[in-house]
Amino acid sequence: MKAIRFWFLVFLQIFIVLQGCNKKFNDYYNPESTLGRSILGVLEEKGGFNDFLGLIDRVGLQKSLSESAIFTCIAPKDEFVKAYFIDHLKYPSLEQVPDAEVRAYINYHFINGMYYTYDLEKRYRSATSEINKSRITNYRTRTEGKQPGKNIRIYSPSFFEIQSADFNFLYGKEGSAGFYIDGVAISLEEHDIDARNGVVHILKEALFPNLRTDLAIAKDPDLSLFSTWIERHAQFVLGEVDENGVLDTNLYKNFSFGRNLADENTLSTLFAPTNAAITEYFKPYMGLIDNTLDSVPKHVMYSLIRSSVHANLWYPSDLKRNQPQWSALTGFISFGNPALESITGYTAASNSFIYKTNRVMESPEMSSVLSGILMMYKKYSQWYWMVKNRGLGSGIIDALFYQHSPKTLLVQSDEIWGSPFAQDMDALTLEARLQSCKAGVFHFDVHADGGFKRRFYPTDYGYILFENNKLIDYSGNSVGLVQSEPVWVKPTGAIFEIDGFLKPIDKLDPEQTVWKKIKAQSDLSRFAALVEKAGLLAELQLTGFFVYSVFAPSNAAMLAAGIDPAKVNVTDAKAIVNRHIVTNRYLFTDGVFNGQLTNKNGENLQFTGAWNTFRISTNKSTASVLNTLMNQQGSNGVLHEINNVLLAN
Repeated sequence: MKAIRFWFLVFLQIFIVLQGCNKKFNDYYNPESTLGRSILGVLEEKGGFNDFLGLIDRVGLQKSLSESAIFTCIAPKDEFVKAYFIDHLKYPSLEQVPDAEVRAYINYHFINGMYYTYDLEKRYRSATSEINKSRITNYRTRTEGKQPGKNIRIYSPSFFEIQSADFNFLYGKEGSAGFYIDGVAISLEEHDIDARNGVVHILKEALFPNLRTDLAIAKDPDLSLFSTWIERHAQFVLGEVDENGVLDTNLYKNFSFGRNLADENTLSTLFAPTNAAITEYFKPYMGLIDNTLDSVPKHVMYSLIRSSVHANLWYPSDLKRNQPQWSALTGFISFGNPALESITGYTAASNSFIYKTNRVMESPEMSSVLSGILMMYKKYSQWYWMVKNRGLGSGIIDALFYQHSPKTLLVQSDEIWGSPFAQDMDALTLEARLQSCKAGVFHFDVHADGGFKRRFYPTDYGYILFENNKLIDYSGNSVGLVQSEPVWVKPTGAIFEIDGFLKPIDKLDPEQTVWKKIKAQSDLSRFAALVEKAGLLAELQLTGFFVYSVFAPSNAAMLAAGIDPAKVNVTDAKAIVNRHIVTNRYLFTDGVFNGQLTNKNGENLQFTGAWNTFRISTNKSTASVLNTLMNQQGSNGVLHEINNVLLAN
């Protein structure tokens, strides 16, 4: 008996708690109960929705919207339907609206799933972070066949407690404590109406379907130039083959710049430059592009579009709070552009936030020295082609952070390039020309250094000597500057024009090693014999990751030091040779480096002076480089002949 009484009390307590929760839930939204009717039945019973229901009947969607799924209907009254089709789209009557537009309008007012205002509020409050709260405001409308649903934003009272400034910016008005769909209010008196297949909220104003991104941009007169850029990168593809082997012959729009703005399922944020911003950006370059913006190279448009497009939806507050986490297709544009300060307006779209800006968002590519090739494509069309098709611009820019290492480009005009042009060359000739071009890419900003000086300039294909107004490669081949001033300057470097092609060194060439250069010099025969005695020949012949600066004593220096390779044992031979080699370093006599380095024995060597005053010293000896054999560049290092044998410290 006691057990029965115990369980009775437990069940009674649970019942009281549940009733309390139910009362609290019902008090919150107090739905109007019409469970016997479908959504369309609810609207018919309420009245005032004859136009909306008539359009549904006309296109045969009665059954689909009554039985096929669960929906949240955002119901427009008769005057709102007319406001869209007749007042906004200027159709003479509803009967003249094409069926396709009717279906799209109807589907826009049906959201997949059932959301009471209680659910809308709960979803926003339950989001675990501020960015998730923003993202949770996005909902999808009904999909029909191959016609995708659209994205709409629904705002609950909690949104205005946290992000009211976002609403004000996007829609240009204050939001009250109620619920809004893309800036349009839901009736405070007529919402949360139950139906057999969902829930109905009555609109307080007309809700106009937003255009997808590319169409919204085309509709905005301030963005007509940007729209032209985008459309130049549009492409159309056939649909897929279905399970029955039938090809969908519809053409679907896509874009070649890496994000499909025509896809309702692809959400983006754009910093779209206005016509005035684009005009101002290209004003200094009009002489290069025939004084018309239509002549802007397609690749330049491509580069700048990509720096304007970001993945996902970012409200203004998200952008400010999460900078620089929002990243364009080209990288983190905030490192190179005052993006937030440039926003001047907003254009609504279904699948994106489009922020209008008073400046072009410059890509890392266009902020680098490579931009000169892209803009001067008429004079340097072969370089332009090689950049686009052969990766000639690789390594010149830092795509993520705008922190480009300094570069100098030595380029040839089309006249110097000669015939055949790059696209007509055979594969071997084209590859050789590519390496010759890369031999003119210096990892150094000559312009910022005050212009060319007598020194060795580093490239990925050897060092280039500038001397007597000539640029000289490892082989002794020389070219001249067409003019001393650069033809293009950016903060990260400059472009100079030259009258020929430099010869690139092959870092894997076994016939150009420092060992081969030592063997080729009769005045270094004693040092060569010492290398062989020490067993270091193979090492000095290695290529790839191995680099050596070799300071080889002349035969006279070896004789003066009393060193006879035939009489020196292996251990001493190895110590002598290694004392004259610095690894992992190219050391030239141009005076760029002065200081202390360690040789292969681990002993310190001191380097001082430049050219004729260049010296290498230990604590007990000093040697000078002989002009007859200095700065001999090989595939794996550089060779100098010196006039004295270096002694151990």
